[in-house]
Amino acid sequence: MSFVLRILFSGLVMFVPNQNGTEVDVLLLNAGQHSHLSDGSALGSHSSVMVARSGGCSGDCTPRESTVAQAMFNDKTLTQAQDSLDAAVDGGGAWMLSGSQLSVRKTNSSDPALPSLNIVTNARGTSNGNPLPIPTSSSEREDFSWVADLKQISPSTYTFNADLLDTIPPSLIAARFHLTSGRLYTYSVARMGSDVTPAQFSRLDGSGSSSSYSQAIASWVASDITVSASSVDLVEEKFNGGTGRSMTLTPNSNGIVEVAVLNLPSFVPPASTANNAPQVGKHFEMYYDVAESPISAATRLVPRAGAASSVGSYAQVSWSSIHPSTAVWSDLLNALRLDVGRGMYDRILCPPTQTTTP
Repeated sequence: MSFVLRILFSGLVMFVPNQNGTEVDVLLLNAGQHSHLSDGSALGSHSSVMVARSGGCSGDCTPRESTVAQAMFNDKTLTQAQDSLDAAVDGGGAWMLSGSQLSVRKTNSSDPALPSLNIVTNARGTSNGNPLPIPTSSSEREDFSWVADLKQISPSTYTFNADLLDTIPPSLIAARFHLTSGRLYTYSVARMGSDVTPAQFSRLDGSGSSSSYSQAIASWVASDITVSASSVDLVEEKFNGGTGRSMTLTPNSNGIVEVAVLNLPSFVPPASTANNAPQVGKHFEMYYDVAESPISAATRLVPRAGAASSVGSYAQVSWSSIHPSTAVWSDLLNALRLDVGRGMYDRILCPPTQTTTP
């Protein structure tokens, strides 16, 4: 027996591959410790959660976990929110994350090993040897390079703080997911109208020049892990050595287990996927705190809709054409009201990011 474990990431999260791409740490940043952004506006608390939808769950499943329910369905009463969460997990479970080290493990020692990690890096199109600023097909959309790269946005002012990968990381890290398996790829790029559009990066106050780095940016990232067994374990250990948790998940009738790992502020999803004018990504300022020596908030570059002048012309490609429902359909995201093109981080351009270690 085999099935697919699909892990979907979105929100204030950063991907940190090791030097040879065999492992990736996914950092969920603790947004509660910073109160204001460079324009004086409140950052707003983010909730770090993991929600799993499966055919069955044993262990620490908590399908009606109240804090997760309130975070994901904050426009409902507690009972209504718990009912909605219970329906979304559909046999799975949910955790609120804090000081959490997460991993995927095989359930039994006799089960076949999980496949090695494969980061999709060869799908992006080129023109005259240069990477295209947007994906022009569904297969090109899967390239991991659409995940915004902080090192390229601010190449001369940024070095990653490797202390964030320590066994006990600084308090900036709310949770961390260690990936050693699966096919890691861009699940969707941010929707900024009916066509695929690059983003540009400039200061929140509009002063100074935009970065020459300008491209379509990922809003969701996925890892598909083929599990050659009847179940798989999601394991939480605590940074401080405290008591962790685990779920043993079995696939549904379609042969899939879906997991969403999210770091989002509270919001009420819009009724429509139509999104012609996403707001500037203020929250993006927080990513610069992962640096060894963070630059001042006022000089941090954040994403805005529209290509920088350095991009020039590019193909007209409809957003829906590179996100066919056969490739990006998710029962879990639909039930959480976060289906592709309708979620929080398509309304506010605060995409996941990636970085390189020193």
